[in-house]
Amino acid sequence: MAESSRMGSPRVVVTGIGLRSGLGPTTESTWQGLRSGRSAAAFLDLDAGPGRVWAGFPMPASERDGEGPGVVEARAALEDAGLLGSGAFPFDRTRAATVVGLSKGDVPSLIRRHLSVRHGTADSPGDWSEAWPDAGARAIGRAFDLQGPRLSPIAACATGVVAVLRAAELIRQGVCDLALAGAVDRSLEPLVLGAFDRMGAMARVEGEPRFAVRPWDRSRSGFLVGEGGAVLVLEREDLARDRGALPYAEIAGGALGSDAVHLTSLDPNPARLARLIEESLRRSAVEPGEIDLINVHGTATRVNDPLECRAIRDALGADADSVSCSANKAQIGHLLGGTGAAELAITCLSIRDQFVPPTVNLTDPDPACDLDGTPGVGRSREIRAALKLSLGFGGHLAVLVVRRPGGPRRDRPGRVPRGGRSDDS
Repeated sequence: MAESSRMGSPRVVVTGIGLRSGLGPTTESTWQGLRSGRSAAAFLDLDAGPGRVWAGFPMPASERDGEGPGVVEARAALEDAGLLGSGAFPFDRTRAATVVGLSKGDVPSLIRRHLSVRHGTADSPGDWSEAWPDAGARAIGRAFDLQGPRLSPIAACATGVVAVLRAAELIRQGVCDLALAGAVDRSLEPLVLGAFDRMGAMARVEGEPRFAVRPWDRSRSGFLVGEGGAVLVLEREDLARDRGALPYAEIAGGALGSDAVHLTSLDPNPARLARLIEESLRRSAVEPGEIDLINVHGTATRVNDPLECRAIRDALGADADSVSCSANKAQIGHLLGGTGAAELAITCLSIRDQFVPPTVNLTDPDPACDLDGTPGVGRSREIRAALKLSLGFGGHLAVLVVRRPGGPRRDRPGRVPRGGRSDDS
């Protein structure tokens, strides 16, 4: 499936973001943690077996909600978009979609159900639907009475970007006017961590966990898993403008594909990913020279990081040398199914603030990763358009283009726009 911007079809903008991670329970707390270079990595209180400890990027226990996967993020996104409150919901609820994926279902719910039945603590097998992959979309749709299409894409670590692309296409096709789209994940369980460890994808933890994940660095050894994700409010641009909403960014277009070569590694010839980048730019009517930021997948694995860089260089040519790249997994972890949505939300915030967050722990760049990785310290720069790349285990490839919206735009909270004064500018 490929998502495209068609001539005459409505523009789609992001008007609300609900983002949570180990860096903070809100969009702004996560964003400020990223800007400052802070990492949420910590040792985990989980049984890892004799002589072994687990590390990851947990959210505080108090922030793990019981309302259903993604409901807290969706509520925050709707509030951010100005769609919750005393006034009437300004959209036809039958034209409001929910496109939220979990990549593999709600793992904590599945484990709790299994243990309660196994140990005889449940009166009956219970409602196993809590652990189905559509649990997030179902919980969000019910919580906010959204009666339009309800979809639950599954594309491993590319799930969040796939969900947003599909939601944008529904709006462009005229199926709906508004969509809640994204993905969340809660996978800090020994069952999941052990599986990734057996695959050889987990980073070595030698000393403090915050130094373990090292995207693009010569000493990288893999990723650590985190908790969190994001839900975004997407709207038709004309309807958002009519109600006075100020967008973060425009979903310009994108493309989906696969390389289907290996369970965990990219094709050694990254031509397929390069072609998807080129196709995404064409469909979005964005020139390579207009891309100022790329939020890379950046798993810090030995094989995939250089191949991602090669694909970018092959697609952008000489323009690749003027692009700033950013990898977030050293600060929030690999959120698995939720990672693409969270990193897309971060990309939208980068456009809002015209700021590239750093790639932390990038102290000795691998010569094979020869792009500007924004090592250590973030920087302000003009961001006209940006790419988000998501690469899922099993060969899932997703590329999405976002660009700075036309007309009035959001300003960072506390900032006085257009020449005014602000204490935190």
